[in-house]
Amino acid sequence: MLLILLASLVAGLAVVAAIAGRLPRSALTVVVGATCGLVVVISSVATAAGGTSILTLPLGPAGAVTHLAVDPMAASFLLLLFVTIPWEATAPLPLAGLGLTLLAGDGFTLAVGLLLLGAPGRLRIAAVASVCVIVALACLGASAEFAVSRAAQANALLFPGIPFFLLLGAGSISLVHPAVGLYLLVRVLFNLSNSSQPLWWGLLLLLAGATVASIGAIRAALADTVDAVASACPLHQFGLAVMAIGVALTARAVDLPSVVSRALAAAWLAAVGHALCRVLLSRIAQAVETGAGTRRLDRLGGLVHGMPITAAACLAALLVVAVLPPGLGFAAFWLLLQLLVSIARSGDSGMLLLLASLAAVVAGSAGVMVLAAVRLFGIAFLGRPRTPRAAAAEEPAPRDRQVLGGLAAIATVLGVVPALALSPAAGWTRPVSALSFLVLPTEPGAPGYSPLAAAALLGVFTLVILRASRASDRHREPVWLGGFTAPAWLPFGDPATQYGAASFVAPLARMVRLLGPVVAIRDHAARYGGLVIRMANRLMAP
Repeated sequence: MLLILLASLVAGLAVVAAIAGRLPRSALTVVVGATCGLVVVISSVATAAGGTSILTLPLGPAGAVTHLAVDPMAASFLLLLFVTIPWEATAPLPLAGLGLTLLAGDGFTLAVGLLLLGAPGRLRIAAVASVCVIVALACLGASAEFAVSRAAQANALLFPGIPFFLLLGAGSISLVHPAVGLYLLVRVLFNLSNSSQPLWWGLLLLLAGATVASIGAIRAALADTVDAVASACPLHQFGLAVMAIGVALTARAVDLPSVVSRALAAAWLAAVGHALCRVLLSRIAQAVETGAGTRRLDRLGGLVHGMPITAAACLAALLVVAVLPPGLGFAAFWLLLQLLVSIARSGDSGMLLLLASLAAVVAGSAGVMVLAAVRLFGIAFLGRPRTPRAAAAEEPAPRDRQVLGGLAAIATVLGVVPALALSPAAGWTRPVSALSFLVLPTEPGAPGYSPLAAAALLGVFTLVILRASRASDRHREPVWLGGFTAPAWLPFGDPATQYGAASFVAPLARMVRLLGPVVAIRDHAARYGGLVIRMANRLMAP
C-alpha cells in the first residue's frame, strides 16, 4: 500500500510537470510542496515499517514490465532528499525523476529516473550517468529485476570494471544531486553485489573519497565568493561519505560484519550532513547576496549586526561542514576515523600504512575545512563592514528567515543527538539503541563519543567567555572592530588594518601553486572529459 501511494505521488509530479505551463507559479509551488510533504510522511512510515514491497507495472519497452520497489534503504533516502531538495529546487519533473530513481526495481526504471533527474538543463550529464550505471549493472548481472538479481548473486563472479563504471556514473549524477550518487554506490555495491567482492573495491572508494574531501576543503578555503564557498564546503562531507562506503566494502572483504554496519552508519551521517548543509549554505549565499548586494568576500563584513538570523544559520551549517563537535559532521568524521583504525588492526603492514596515510589526509582536510569556516564567518559576518551596502545589510524575507532557521535548527538538533539522524536508516545500517541517544559507540566496551556532553561543555565555555568579556573594562571598542577606531575620513576603516579573503589563506595558496604538475594533469583530464562530453552530444544530437 505504501509503495502504491509513493508511486502515485511520483506519477502525480510527472503529470504536474506536463501541465506546469498552464498553472500559475503560486499554485505550482503549492502543489509540488504538498506532494513532497506527502512523500516525506509516507517515507517516514515506510522506514518505521521496514520490509520490502515490490510493484510490477506493464509500462516497460517492447512489452516488458517496470518494477518499483521500496525497502528501508530507498525509504530513508526518499525521506532525506524530499526533506531537503524541495527547498533548493521545485521543478516537478526532476523531483519525479528523483522519486523514480529511488523507487526503481530494475535497471530500465533506474535509467529512466536518472534521465528525468537531469531534465531539462542537465540531460546530457544524466545520460552519461545512466549509461555508466546500466553498464555496471549489466556487468554485475543485475540489469533485470533487482530482487531476482540479488537472489542470484550468491556465487556470481564479479567483473573488475564494475566499480569504475559505477564511480563514473555516480560521479556524473552527483553533479546534479550528490546524494543520489551516494545512493547508487550503496545500492549497487552492497545491495546488489555479493560478499565475494575483492578488497580493492573498498580501497578504490577510500582513495576517491579522500581525494574529493581534500579538493572540497581546499576549494572552500581558497574561494573568493560566498556562493563558491557554499558550493565547495559540502564536498568535504560527500568525500567522507564515499570513504565510509569504502570502509564498509573493505570490512566486508575481510569479513568484519560489525564494522560494515557502523561504516554504513557513518556514511549515512555524512550524507545527512551533506544534504542539509548543501541546501542551507546555498540559501545563506542567496540571502547574503540579496541583503548585502554582493557575493564577494572582500566587500563584505559586519553582517552579524544587520543579518543575525542568517549569521546564526551560517554558524550552524559551518559547525557541520567544519567537523567540529557537537556538529553532525564531527560524528561522521569521528566514527570514520575509528573504523579506519579498526580495519588497520586486522590487515597486514601494507594496508596499515595505506589506511594510516588516508587517515592523515582526512585529518588534514578537516583542518583546512576549519580554516575555510573561520575565514567565511570571520570575514563576512564578524569583520568590520567594508562597503556602505554591507553596513546596511538587511535580513531576507520572513519566509526565507523561517526556512533558514528551520534548517539550522534541524542541523543543530541532529548534531547533538545523532541517533535521530540514524533512526531512518536503522533498517540497513545498524539498530538504534537507547545508549545511542547519549553515546555514539564504535566497538563494544569502547567509551564512544557523547555529543550531549560536548554540547554542554561548549555551552559552559561560551557562557564563561561572555561573562568574562562583559565584566572586563579593557574593551574600549566593539569586539569585532579589531581594536581600531575608524577615523572620520575613513568611515569603514583602513583596509590595510583588517584581514581579508587573501590574507587568511596566503600560505595555502602558495602551497597550491607549488602543485603545478598536478594542476596540469587535472587540465589534461578536463580536456579528455570535454572530448567525451562533445562526442556524447554529437551522438545524442537529432
